[in-house]
Parts: sequence; structure tokens; C-alpha cells
Amino acid sequence: MIKSTLTKLAFLFIVAISFTACDKYEEGANISLLTAKMRVTNSWVSSSYVYETAAGNTSSNTSELTIEKDGTFTNVVTISPFPASTTTGTWGFNSDKTQLLLTEGSTVDTWDIIKLKNKELKLRQTGSILGTETTTTIEYNAQ
Repeated sequence: MIKSTLTKLAFLFIVAISFTACDKYEEGANISLLTAKMRVTNSWVSSSYVYETAAGNTSSNTSELTIEKDGTFTNVVTISPFPASTTTGTWGFNSDKTQLLLTEGSTVDTWDIIKLKNKELKLRQTGSILGTETTTTIEYNAQ
């Protein structure tokens, strides 16, 4: 009887934790028993890659991002008509796991995680290049 009650309480605790972490991302998963690390480690191919400037200029590119469990990543970006560019380095999360940090050498690219599901990932990065505000939004699907 006590064992059954403890099992039920443990189950309810796990469910409660799952629900409290659900609204972390703007377009996040409603419920996930997988950790953020388990969901993000994958081979991702962009389904949408949009680079926008404050002046209204946009360009479409492609990205193939591989995030490994060992903390490394490889990103292959193609900006037509130029050849593909490959970057490699280490990855991690910020303290509350709302940002993906991609580090290449001494450069850290910080991406806001908009959606993190088992087979879907959406990232957004805002910044400034030569005084012009830019926003890059990439939607990925797992390979």
C-alpha cells in the first residue's frame, strides 16, 4: 500500500515538473519527457532561414547544423551564390536553457531558442552589423 502511494506521488511529481517547464520557449513543446539536451542533440536541416535588416532587406540561406552529445557542433551554411561555409566548435545552453551558445574559438554566437521539440528547432538571433539592426530566424527539421 505504501509502495503504491509512493509510486503515484513520484509520478505526479514528474508530471508537475514537466508542466512547469513547458512555457520556456515561445513555440515550445507542450509536454516533453526528454531533456533540452536530448532534444537539441541531432542533425538539423533548415526548412527556413531568413536574414532580415532594419532596412527591409532579406535573404534566404540554408544551414545544416549537427549538435553532438559530446558538446561539439558543426554548421554548414550556404549563402547563394557563394560556396558553403563550415564552422565547428562547442555548444551549450545559458543558465535557464532559453539560449543556444555556439562557440568557435573565442567567438560565441548566442541564439534565442523559439521552439525546441524532438524533431523541430527554431532559433532567432538579433544584432547589429555596421549600425544596421539584423534578425536571423532559422527553422530546422531533424534529419
